[in-house]
Amino acid sequence: MQYNIKIKKLPKSEVEIEATIPAEALSQARKKAVDMYSTSLEVDGFRKGHTPENVVIDKVGEAQILEEAIDILLKEHFPAIIEQEKLDIIGRPKISVTKIALGNPFEFKATFALMPDIELPDYRAIAKSSVASVKLEKNDLEATDKEVDDVLLQIRRNKAHFDWHEANKDEKGHNHPDIKDGDLPELNDEFAQMAGNFKNLDELKEKVKQNVINEKKARNTEKKRASIMDALLKNTKIDMPDILVESEIEKSLAQMKDDVERMGAKFADYLEQAKKTEEDLKKDLRESSEKKAGIQIIFNKIAETEKIEPNKEILENEVKEVLKHYPQANEVNARVYVSTILVNAEVLKLLEKE
Repeated sequence: MQYNIKIKKLPKSEVEIEATIPAEALSQARKKAVDMYSTSLEVDGFRKGHTPENVVIDKVGEAQILEEAIDILLKEHFPAIIEQEKLDIIGRPKISVTKIALGNPFEFKATFALMPDIELPDYRAIAKSSVASVKLEKNDLEATDKEVDDVLLQIRRNKAHFDWHEANKDEKGHNHPDIKDGDLPELNDEFAQMAGNFKNLDELKEKVKQNVINEKKARNTEKKRASIMDALLKNTKIDMPDILVESEIEKSLAQMKDDVERMGAKFADYLEQAKKTEEDLKKDLRESSEKKAGIQIIFNKIAETEKIEPNKEILENEVKEVLKHYPQANEVNARVYVSTILVNAEVLKLLEKE
């Protein structure tokens, strides 16, 4: 299918397109939306998947069906439009519908960032130098007896806290006497077996020791990666697209909201306690978001130069997992998200080898 497209270049490597999709494509998408709801609806007197269209419309509403049809339409045609125009887009596009009426062409407008034309520094040499600059002491690679003992002490405290609540089930909060270290369960083979089905105390200690070492290794890896990324940003000039920075800010804000709600709190209460507005948080997040956006541009360019692509089988499986856990997610965005994570991982592997 050939699409009627108008392209307008914007400042900072951004582009706006106006696209027209034939009327029959909208009709087909609407039919798919009706069929989808027909399959999921439970209506007395009809088998699933055999609910008549007029009943589906009555139950769901034409507005909701059209909204689903738009989502189907964009999933099917937006990637094809990008391919037709050979646009190297990055980040999440901002899409707005400008005309929708059955029997008429469907029109929408999309604004998105293009890969800025950057000149990569010698990223291999930078990576090698950055990794070498992260000095590690002996203690950064092993677990001391004190570190193992501290973890075991915390495990005993956690067990004592759990036992207190088991014995006082009516107490839902944490309004209870402090548990003294002298009252903690004894550290012996029996405790080790209760703590995680370990054969004995020695096996528990060995597991704790290995966990401490693994955590240190992970922290050291993060130090090296941070050093590489800081050096790459310092040595690369980027005409940063605003839309990409805004996208990073929104992602960080959404993650923050999710973290607060997962702890059982309300985000509005969090803002009140912090004495900040959502706009204040966005300002606070701008600097780190600019860095994230900059690194993503650099990684994309390295991936292009090194011809790094995500494993197709892994990509498809991961996209399915994302859509399974977030059924309302847009498939196009999910695919971009997963592909980005997989490519970034491969780029980091390449840089860490240097």
